[in-house]
Amino acid sequence: ALIEQLPQKTKSRLVFVGDLIDRGKYSSLVVEFVKEGGYPCVIGNHEAMMLNAFEDSMQGQMYGNNTLRNMALWQRNGGDMTDRSYTGKSGAMLRPHLDWMKQLPAYLEFDSKDENGKSLFITHGFGLPFWEEREDPEMKQAFAWERLKDKCDQSYLNYPVFNVFGHDVQESALPLITPHYAAIDTGCVYEGKLCALEWPSKRVFIQENIG
Repeated sequence: ALIEQLPQKTKSRLVFVGDLIDRGKYSSLVVEFVKEGGYPCVIGNHEAMMLNAFEDSMQGQMYGNNTLRNMALWQRNGGDMTDRSYTGKSGAMLRPHLDWMKQLPAYLEFDSKDENGKSLFITHGFGLPFWEEREDPEMKQAFAWERLKDKCDQSYLNYPVFNVFGHDVQESALPLITPHYAAIDTGCVYEGKLCALEWPSKRVFIQENIG
């Protein structure tokens, strides 16, 4: 429904900020839509939890205690609904989807610049403070889990990139847009709204939760 609002609909250059799964009845179909559409997407913390839950089985091993704990964590955070979405015919999609999630990047950068000359930097969580360390493999979890905080050192505001990210639900159910970043998670999972940001205009498209 949100994509139908966009000027070019599915022909738009869509980019996804992760958390395609969990707490929804159609997680497997959402992943299939993004995967088969070849749309760029960064890894979210929910994809990371799902991968951790299936880590041993992906390597052909029996479930170990660590994997069982990871499975329980994922299930408590909406993984039970995702699990159910892979029953029946959708079950054949599970392994290809896990393989696809495993190769999702921690961040994406695009040369297209906004009115302030900043290029587009996409992460799942708030990634701007880590931009200079973006190639450090240890930063991958920070990009997926970091929330927007009032940090003392805000030198990152001078970086030449504009960070668009999800993960951090905005209580106003509207995106938070500043000259340096845009937090676009508007709480669809909590009966809120789904948001798309057009680049470089920063025009916002909002879709109410339709259940």
